[in-house]
Amino acid sequence: MAGSKGQRSRQRRRGLTGREKLLFDFRYFASLCLKIRTKSAKVVPLKLNAAQKYLHKRINQQLKRTGKVRIVVLKGRQQGCSTYTEARFYWKVSNNRGLRAYILTHEADATANLFDMVLRYHENLPAFAQKTLSNKSAKQMDFTHDSGYRVGTAGNRGAGRSSTAQLFHGSEVAFWPNADEHLAGVLQAVPNEADTEVILESTANGVGGVFYDYVMDAAAGRGDFELVFIPWFWQEEYQAAAPAGFTLDDDERFLKQTYHLSDEQLQWRRQKIYELKSEDKFKQEYPCNVEEAFLFSGRPVFDPKHTESAKVECYAPKQSIELTINGVNRNKTGLLQVWEFPKTGTQYVIGCDVAEGLAPVNDKHKHGDYSSIDVCDRDGYQVAHWHGHVAPDDLGKMLDKLGRFYNGALIGVERNNHGLTTVTKLKDRKYPNLYMETTVDQRSQKRTKRLGWQTTTKSKPLMIDHLAALLRDGESGICNKDTIAECQTYVIEDNGSTNAQEGCFDDRVISYAIAQQMVLKLPRQKININELKYRAPGKSAY
Repeated sequence: MAGSKGQRSRQRRRGLTGREKLLFDFRYFASLCLKIRTKSAKVVPLKLNAAQKYLHKRINQQLKRTGKVRIVVLKGRQQGCSTYTEARFYWKVSNNRGLRAYILTHEADATANLFDMVLRYHENLPAFAQKTLSNKSAKQMDFTHDSGYRVGTAGNRGAGRSSTAQLFHGSEVAFWPNADEHLAGVLQAVPNEADTEVILESTANGVGGVFYDYVMDAAAGRGDFELVFIPWFWQEEYQAAAPAGFTLDDDERFLKQTYHLSDEQLQWRRQKIYELKSEDKFKQEYPCNVEEAFLFSGRPVFDPKHTESAKVECYAPKQSIELTINGVNRNKTGLLQVWEFPKTGTQYVIGCDVAEGLAPVNDKHKHGDYSSIDVCDRDGYQVAHWHGHVAPDDLGKMLDKLGRFYNGALIGVERNNHGLTTVTKLKDRKYPNLYMETTVDQRSQKRTKRLGWQTTTKSKPLMIDHLAALLRDGESGICNKDTIAECQTYVIEDNGSTNAQEGCFDDRVISYAIAQQMVLKLPRQKININELKYRAPGKSAY
């Protein structure tokens, strides 16, 4: 009784009757009016779980602060985000005039399931909350008060472009085919006005792609969208009885200490990993944090654990200076990041990936590949890096200046496509230390020498595997975090080839892998025997 009295007192203070509260308090409306089907096939009132409560709180905070909702949700499987979003949008559409809600999913079955959920909300409403429909079909529901609810599937080209919606829910966005095209179209259909809402949610599907971009931009505070991350261990049902003698391994002890997990939660985790036959797959489907969700999804070429370890070793350059066709200018800020300036007597190598030279045009995923240059010392440590847009012939002039700056470094330029122009320019400028590749004709045994590095179906796996081995052994020498970031989005495709994941770049991966090949091509260094404390001074050896 005390609780009911306190509730009535709070309602009086707010000046709302019970019927008014149905219109202005979603949680009150949901608990009183909406029914869901549980995993055990029971139809029960909607009682928000921890994940749904957190999402509701974040949405209301943004709505109060900005007047509209722009949320991107990264979460684990079956945590109720779609259930919450459909319930929220049904509440708004059924109680307000002139609102249109549109839901877009990744596949037809998911579309049908979400619309069935909405129909269940409507059909199980108590009499005092019922609203009259003017139209109902397999994918659409319209009310007589000029509001409506519609669903679609992202596989259908042009889905969502044809009409205006004030409320939009993108479900499992990371799995949409042509996600960038669909989102560009459907988001234009949502006016940038007060009380409009856009909620994009998904589990992870590899680093890269439009959903990954939205998550990363939101995490960095870029744009209107705010990130809501929901870890798997917030689900109360994600627990299992721990057996007698239950002991933890090192990873489990870390998780228990970091996230305050119980033995029952860790036992559930063990069982789920066994079902999935992969700990990495578990981390994708049930992440503890944002980084884990993306690092352990997709088919990365380089082991995510190795790239994460290498990332920890990265640090800021000493200086970012200008590199142009006229040379290196240490007194002017530019794109050349330098961790170590050239030392007298030290040998250096340069690896270069050459792009067409076009600047990005609107869509960064389809235009404007970058040229990339990496400088390493003879031990394979990254000492300088340049990344930008420049014409291939000008790139040759810049490499000439940079190579001479670094003690006449051995330069390996990928001569595929536009790289041939860059190599030719270096040759014309009489650069003294260009990598030359020797090939032998299997029939005639004739040897042919060609300037530059040729990336082929034979040479590419060799250079990528070598880089993978360096990362595995903790000897990659990478200082630049952007190089590591591209390694993390470098994937194995269905045909077995390796390339940047859709929406990402691999220029830095290729230039760095070539630089490491140049390290292998350096002549063995002479060592003064006196330095080795041999008795015969003045001699030298290899």
